[in-house]
Amino acid sequence: MRAPPVPPKLIRKGPTLDTLHMVESVLRKFDEPLSLNRIKALLPRKMMHAPLREAIEHYKRLGCATEGSKGVMWTLNVQPKIWKVVEGWEAR
Repeated sequence: MRAPPVPPKLIRKGPTLDTLHMVESVLRKFDEPLSLNRIKALLPRKMMHAPLREAIEHYKRLGCATEGSKGVMWTLNVQPKIWKVVEGWEAR
């Protein structure tokens, strides 16, 4: 397994740990891709688009989330069922 790429240099303050935890909690609850608007609606507090996007990019860089045309999905999962979903989703 390859090491994740080095984090990009931040020009401004990145998402807080609280933000990362909230986004992760929402993504882990669903077995389907979620749009950014849907994620924002499911979060316990309002969040601007930029910090949400930064949190998602953080998880994508670590290999924990995948983003496609239908949205973002938590993919750090050892169950084989998830890979069938992802493979079918990417083939479209």
